[in-house]
Amino acid sequence: MPLTPEHFPDTWQRYRYNFMRYITAITRHTERHAMERLTARGYPKLAMSFSAPLSLLVARPLRLTELANTLCISKQLCLQSLKPIEQAGYIERRADSADKRAKLVALTGTGEELIAAALEEMQAIHRQYEGLLGSTRIEALSKCFSAASQTVSVPGENMTFGFPLPLSARITPLARTLQSKLLQITASKGHPLQFSFGQVLGSIDLGGTPVAALAQLNGVTTQAISRIAGELESLGYIRRASSSHDRRSRQLFLTPRGLELIRDSVASVQSLADELIAGLGKKQFLQMESLSRALYDALELEQGILQNYRPELAAQMLGELPTKEKISDNTTLLLYLASLIDPGLLSHRNGAMLLSPLAQSSKSTDAIKELGTQLSKSDRATLEQLLNKLAGKMA
Repeated sequence: MPLTPEHFPDTWQRYRYNFMRYITAITRHTERHAMERLTARGYPKLAMSFSAPLSLLVARPLRLTELANTLCISKQLCLQSLKPIEQAGYIERRADSADKRAKLVALTGTGEELIAAALEEMQAIHRQYEGLLGSTRIEALSKCFSAASQTVSVPGENMTFGFPLPLSARITPLARTLQSKLLQITASKGHPLQFSFGQVLGSIDLGGTPVAALAQLNGVTTQAISRIAGELESLGYIRRASSSHDRRSRQLFLTPRGLELIRDSVASVQSLADELIAGLGKKQFLQMESLSRALYDALELEQGILQNYRPELAAQMLGELPTKEKISDNTTLLLYLASLIDPGLLSHRNGAMLLSPLAQSSKSTDAIKELGTQLSKSDRATLEQLLNKLAGKMA
């Protein structure tokens, strides 16, 4: 279905406010603040990607294949993701006493210290959240996240750690699993996206967004955002331009294909919501969405990033979208042209022009109306001029 100015206000509203945006933004806030605090405590070379494998290794050492299967990635990709963690000194590979040919991935002493420090920081972040919403609401949100994790089969969700996980630790693996599912659904709609694209795509306003603002939002360098923007530009989703206020500043703008992605991503989020509703029930899903929104608002996340819908901007971009394929049926075209002259002069019978039975059917009438809506204003004006000339000659 083509994207139209009439439907886009609702699409933009649903794009700005949905449970995936809340959960993703809260996760980004949690991971960023935890990493900043851990770095300040003397743990260098940390990256957001460390959290998933490290959290699984808390319970016990795992074989590479087991770790890859739990993370739902290939063995090769898992090995690549572990290299920087191993180089930083947080994990090591040990001999497996049960199988001398196999190796186990395990935390080093430094890694165990890092996990202990991370849990302390997660507890501190959890208390911050309780200070904003109250312990009762945070506990309810944590239970919602636990139930959602079971519904979508979050890797490692059934592993026992000997202590209750704070909400701040539970939300990250849930968000990662939901994002992975969302990418799969969106890919089925013709958009081959990657995890890293989310740092850019989810935060571009209709009026454009500065690269520097996206870098600050995600806690990365402008160079990192520019690299992702380059990939997205090559795929046709965005365009880059200098700011009208500062030629040295670069801004990112959505293209018509980018607007189509927004529409399709909104539909994908709804598909994911339907899956969660089937597992949680509508009441608990709505509770999770409501409490996530409350925490999102209390933390003042993404303030000023996405503005209210501006019809003039959307209309300008939507005007570049490809139009629907024109109807090329000659019978329908002739019926439409004849109807503009005289609905009664559509067929010859005994030397006279009469309204044909085909034209009297509702199907034909609908086709005529549909064709009329697809003619441009200038085309209609030209057609009317020609018909007026024809009518003059026939008079």
